[in-house]
Amino acid sequence: MTTQYALENTIKIDEQYLKKIQTQHFFSYFGNWISKIDVLKEIFLNNKPFDHIIIDDFLNIEYAEKLHTLFPMKYDNWHSYSNPIEVKYAYDNINNLPEELKNYFYFLSSDTMIEIFRKLTDINDLTYDEYLHGAGLHCHQRNGRLNIHLDYEKHPYSGKERRINVIYFLSKDWKPEWNGQNELWDETVSKCVTKTDIKFNRAIIFKTNDISWHGLPEKIQCPENVFRKSLAYYYVSPLNSQKPEESYRKKAKYVKRPNDEHNENMEQLYKIRPYRRINKEDMETYFPNWKITD
Repeated sequence: MTTQYALENTIKIDEQYLKKIQTQHFFSYFGNWISKIDVLKEIFLNNKPFDHIIIDDFLNIEYAEKLHTLFPMKYDNWHSYSNPIEVKYAYDNINNLPEELKNYFYFLSSDTMIEIFRKLTDINDLTYDEYLHGAGLHCHQRNGRLNIHLDYEKHPYSGKERRINVIYFLSKDWKPEWNGQNELWDETVSKCVTKTDIKFNRAIIFKTNDISWHGLPEKIQCPENVFRKSLAYYYVSPLNSQKPEESYRKKAKYVKRPNDEHNENMEQLYKIRPYRRINKEDMETYFPNWKITD
């Protein structure tokens, strides 16, 4: 872990810069899917196991190529997750990024794109998360993974509710046998219903709620010098569900799959993770000899 990683409770979307972006005509940066929202909405609302849609050519190809070129090659100053539940790098200090890459997150935060996503998802009070909590640039190396989980529900800083994930793939020539597909599971976590292959300039958009179990649980088997690269963006809304305060998820909740062997030490990590990240002391206690290849 690194001190250069931006603090989670720091606002990442600069309001003044967003106002500047709002004045620009940026529709041309996106694919023509934005002119087919009525059709895509029906697909989104009727997909199983929960509301979702896959959109190819999410961005204009020239812009997609530019973002691919600008995606960082070194991850020393990124936050590193390295434990049996999650192995990945993440970075959310977007205002330190090259302008074109930074602007991707500002485009999605604009009033124009928020309205498009409101229509697509039939959630009329969607808005952007100024903290980009959990969002940003994500990168998985060989042996990377993200076990099946539910995302946080109530934002730990704004108190808003996470509603929609937009995961955009920037990896080129990814082979299915390398794993890393996004898996969507049924509400009882008894079976995987659908997998989304990684394809350059593809986005998967899905609703997050109490049944939106998802992840990429199979260890990634790409070559050592290849990475699964994605941009993650999440929309929120005013709190939609009504629960006792202690019942809201403020961190991700992970579970084992039916085919995973029972491991009491893994169960301990599953119990810890909804409240905080797995730390060095946890690993020394439950997995002192763990390696990324395990």
